[in-house]
Amino acid sequence: MRYALDKKCMHACRDSWLLAIAENEELGMDKSDITHNINFFMNVPITSEGKLSFADGISGAGKYVELEAMMDTIVLISNCPQLNNPCNAYNPTPVEVLVWDQTGTNSQSS
Repeated sequence: MRYALDKKCMHACRDSWLLAIAENEELGMDKSDITHNINFFMNVPITSEGKLSFADGISGAGKYVELEAMMDTIVLISNCPQLNNPCNAYNPTPVEVLVWDQTGTNSQSS
């Protein structure tokens, strides 16, 4: 269901990265500049046989992750649709992002 050949062109997180760098040529980046993505709220338990499985997330409303950038950083946040992932009843939910500057002032919200 998730990786069938007929689903090959479905939107994915890496596709979001590639599209973002293609649309922002002024950054001078290509796919070799892309690091691994981090899925903070995805639940991928390991079975007793050592295989990966996909389950509904264990996070809920109000949960958060706080990160501190120690250098200039470009971040892409993508609430990937995961059309072939049965988690959350195929219904990704909104995410809120707060960006704080060094003084602790909220400089951006989305």
